[in-house]
Amino acid sequence: MYKPKIFIVGDNRDNLIALEEASYATEAVLQLLLAKYPDLIPGDQIDPESPRRWLFVAREIGIPGEENGSGRWSLDHLFLDQDGIPTFVECKRASDTRARREVVAQMLEYAANGLEYWKIEDLRRVADETARSRGALLESEIASMLGESEDEADLEGYWQNVEDNLKKRRVRLVFVSDSTPKELRRLVEFLNEEMANVEVLAVEIKQFQREGDRSQKALVPRVVGLTEAARSAKRDSKKPRRPTTREEFMAKCSPETARFFARVLDLAEQRGRIIYWGTLGFSTRVYAPRMERVRTFAYGFPPATFQVWLPNEWERDEEASEELRRQLLARGVFREKGKYTLEACLDEETLQEMNDIYDFLLDEVDRHIAAQGGQ
Repeated sequence: MYKPKIFIVGDNRDNLIALEEASYATEAVLQLLLAKYPDLIPGDQIDPESPRRWLFVAREIGIPGEENGSGRWSLDHLFLDQDGIPTFVECKRASDTRARREVVAQMLEYAANGLEYWKIEDLRRVADETARSRGALLESEIASMLGESEDEADLEGYWQNVEDNLKKRRVRLVFVSDSTPKELRRLVEFLNEEMANVEVLAVEIKQFQREGDRSQKALVPRVVGLTEAARSAKRDSKKPRRPTTREEFMAKCSPETARFFARVLDLAEQRGRIIYWGTLGFSTRVYAPRMERVRTFAYGFPPATFQVWLPNEWERDEEASEELRRQLLARGVFREKGKYTLEACLDEETLQEMNDIYDFLLDEVDRHIAAQGGQ
């Protein structure tokens, strides 16, 4: 029986070693490889002009079927790309007859319920747990994916993009297998051309190995079912990733919140703090001597969101960091959003206190920096 081959060059350049296509022992093997090597989903083939890069959120992530429900279904893998687009991945071997119509219906059900019931803070928590399980920090992984240093990366702005994509149903569905049946390929092509916000792809990851030597293997990923018409339509629907400006930001706010944000920005600059403009909003940053790096302490997003970022690493004493958190929460303006973020929704009532709170926050940041030997 003929088997497709690829060839690798041996130690002697005239010597080519043939590797023959071989099936995966189990579906779990393919799943584990994807979790460890996300680039097996070829981002350059998905978008040659802006190759997709991946943040691995979790394997076997639960999908609820109702508000505040537990995981009714389990998605093989969830990734995020550099634009914060959730990417659902299901793995099936070609020998599994479900790798056709049934898996498409299954994936659509996962996407519909995940978009409806997932909370952004839960996704952040799961991604953080996944990173820590590999001995990494989520913030560093996001910054690396964005192609920026951790000091430059607009981390909260990135998660705002993720949340915005969830709300707008902007997602990517990827079917991964060792071989794509023509029925699935036709379904993928049809869905991808007809769905404006949802990108539907099939990825083949073929395995090749040397006859009689299973230790020598190669994996060859390929996107199938993505027509140029569909790629162009998706590209045209994407917003350019460029920093917003102060003028654009203020234009999205009410006069009351615009005055508050103007004061936030002006005071930060007067105290020598760094203002970083992301694609949606801004962050205020300060150089932390103990950590020898620039760290964010607050964010602003239009039309009326103000956030305080309080990772424990700000303080040597974790109790001091928690005390600051308690003091801010006691003001009755903030709610906890994720592990390190406090968020205030600015309105007529909260704005009366927010100026005092921001002054207090700046004083606390100055005190922390002075205690670390800074100015």
